[in-house]
Amino acid sequence: MGAELIPCETDEEFEQALRRLAVQRHLHLVFVPEAQAEAMPEAVEAFRKRSKAALLALPLVQSEEHPTLQQVRHLIEQATGASLI
Repeated sequence: MGAELIPCETDEEFEQALRRLAVQRHLHLVFVPEAQAEAMPEAVEAFRKRSKAALLALPLVQSEEHPTLQQVRHLIEQATGASLI
């Protein structure tokens, strides 16, 4: 199990990164910032059509409407049976 951070400064970089990731068959889980996912719904939809990997949009700002990152981490660990560091 491994992880890689792909910085995306612009919407175009975000869309290109999702396009590249969508064709990688070894991927099973992709995290993206919620704000970028909301700004680029077409790119997210295209990724989901091409890839079998789960794409999860993470809220980077805690609010009452969203789970905390700790809660998200717990749900993922529970679903995958792995401990995330």
